[in-house]
Amino acid sequence: MYIYAFSNITERVEKSLSDKKSKLTQKFNRSDNFINLTLLGVQQCVQKRVLPKQTSVYIASKNGNMNTTLKVFDSIFIQKKLPMPFNFLNTVNSIKLFYVAKNFGLDGKTLFVDRFESALPQAFVDIKNGKTVLLGVVTEAIANLELHREKFGTEEIIESSRWILLSPTNTDKKAIAKIENFSLEGSSASTPHNEEHFFSFLESDEVLFSFRGDGVSFEVLK
Repeated sequence: MYIYAFSNITERVEKSLSDKKSKLTQKFNRSDNFINLTLLGVQQCVQKRVLPKQTSVYIASKNGNMNTTLKVFDSIFIQKKLPMPFNFLNTVNSIKLFYVAKNFGLDGKTLFVDRFESALPQAFVDIKNGKTVLLGVVTEAIANLELHREKFGTEEIIESSRWILLSPTNTDKKAIAKIENFSLEGSSASTPHNEEHFFSFLESDEVLFSFRGDGVSFEVLK
C-alpha cells in the first residue's frame, strides 16, 4: 500500500483553544472544535485532490469530542434540562465521519475507533480490496485548561490532527512512501511505537522506518 499524502497538525495550547473554523475552506455552521480540528487535518492532507467516491474514512481518537460532551453533561446533570440538539448530535462519533464525507463528496465505508493501531488492520483490508483510504488520528484539548491538566496530569496541552491518504497502487508514480510487510504481530517492547513516531518519520529526511506498535507492525520506505 502507498502513502500519497499526509498532514501532521500539532498545536500547543497556551491560553485558549484556537479558531480553527476560520482556516477551513468549507465551513459548517453547527460544527464544533473537534469537528473543525478534524476537517482542518483532512483539508491539509487532501488539498485539491479529487478522491474516489468510495474512499474509506477512518477516525481514531482516544478521548473523542470532550468539549461538546461536557456541555451536554452540564445541561443534563447540572442544569437539569435537555441539551441543545446540535450539541447532542455532535457527541455522536459517526457525525464526525459524516462531516468529512460530506466535505469531500465521499460515500465509502466509515469507522470511528479509539486508536491509530485499531484503524490500520481495517485500512489494510480496504487497500487489499482496491479502495483508497483516508485515515486520521484526532486529539482535542478541553477548553477549560485547568480541568484538562487535572484530568490528564500534564502541564503541556497539545491538540493534533494527523492524517494519511492511502492507495493500493502507485500508477502515477506520485506516492511519497510505501508500506510493506504489514503484520498483526505488533511489538513486545514496553514502549511500542505510536502515531507520533509514524508522522514524525513522514516529516523527516529518513527513508526507512520500522513501525512496531501495539498489535501491528510494518515497514515504511520513502
